[in-house]
Amino acid sequence: MKYLKHLLVLAVFLLLSFLFFRLCLDNGFWDGYDYVGLENSLMMRSDPGAAFASAPPFKFQPLVYIIHYLLFKHFLFNASSYFLFNILLHGLNSFLVYLLVNTLIRDRAIALLSGLLFVFTVGSYGKSVMIASGLEDLVITFFTLCTMISYFHNELRHGGRVLSPWYLLTLIFFAASMLTRSTSFSILGAFLAFNFFFRRERKRKVVDAGFLILIAMSIVSLIAKASLFQYSPPLYKHYPGAFKFIFYAAKNVINYLVRMIFPIHTSHLVTGAGPAVRFFYRFATEIRIFLALTVLSYSFFGFVFGNRTIRFFIAWTYIMVLPFAFFQFPGDWLNIRHLYLVSVGFVSVIAAGAVYCSRLISENRWRRLVPMIVPVAFILMSRFIVVQLDSSYRVKAASPIMADFRNMLADKYEDVYVDGDKLKLRTRP
Repeated sequence: MKYLKHLLVLAVFLLLSFLFFRLCLDNGFWDGYDYVGLENSLMMRSDPGAAFASAPPFKFQPLVYIIHYLLFKHFLFNASSYFLFNILLHGLNSFLVYLLVNTLIRDRAIALLSGLLFVFTVGSYGKSVMIASGLEDLVITFFTLCTMISYFHNELRHGGRVLSPWYLLTLIFFAASMLTRSTSFSILGAFLAFNFFFRRERKRKVVDAGFLILIAMSIVSLIAKASLFQYSPPLYKHYPGAFKFIFYAAKNVINYLVRMIFPIHTSHLVTGAGPAVRFFYRFATEIRIFLALTVLSYSFFGFVFGNRTIRFFIAWTYIMVLPFAFFQFPGDWLNIRHLYLVSVGFVSVIAAGAVYCSRLISENRWRRLVPMIVPVAFILMSRFIVVQLDSSYRVKAASPIMADFRNMLADKYEDVYVDGDKLKLRTRP
């Protein structure tokens, strides 16, 4: 019966994901990095080793390139199929968020609301789902969540044994995550936070044998990638000095967290939006300052007075956003795509707060629904942003810049040609 309920939840999340994002199915490839993925798949036809390409414009993410190549073999240049795969994988990730929260606190209401907020991309606002190359964000999130669920289940239900099947799954998913994007040390940071906040339930040291094995795997992986594949993380374009380095990184962390709550920034989406959006944007600086102080205050009081689950998910949010705070500053553009994995902690905190507040006033039949205004407001805002982004992406797909990318691939590969605004592959004799 338990598994039947889980399958039903999975089916609902997949359906909601499709209904929420089906508007993007006809957008086409609209980002330059979409064509990088297509070029890698074209290379892999004759050289499977291209999956391990890491020299610019490629990144070291062999599992992502392999999955992309399998999609390419079946769908070639049909962008709708890549978007459909992203949508279904997003629905699956939402189900994993539900499982993750349920594993930690055994509270189905909070777990369901967390999964629902994630499926509606609260905190990340859908960009990773609506871009073909967003596959890399979806895949690393899938493996990260699988790693977390396996590790937490092993720690809380099986005594943290390193010889258990759940720990073996942890190792497998953790190894897979290292072949997608370099988030290994963020995952370890989340494990460290879990070991600390749930130390009473675990009844073991914060740093135990299982955790040390994962650290060793990360170090070996980093050395192997650096020596065999010339991998180096893109920390910054121009080193600004030690003081500014720390200042900009801290500033980026706060800016990313504020954008999870107030994602409006200068763009044609604002200038072309309705008067209500433009009105709020007039006070954007003041709103961001207020939200920054609110986020810091909530984080502090959440750590001091919150339960261990709230503390863990606050820590998750900071730990997962930290690596992206070091990219390309001082003048970098904060990309909300980076918030896809980070938002797991954000939606879980919102869900827990809404459900706990509702239960505090549960004796009142209608007033207990008032705390649900917050998650509903975030869902409505996310829907508005997704619709606006969809319109802009459709325009970008038809732009001259994307035509240049199509022509570039057609010039580089003799069996690829441009037909109108689409790429096609000549049939080989």
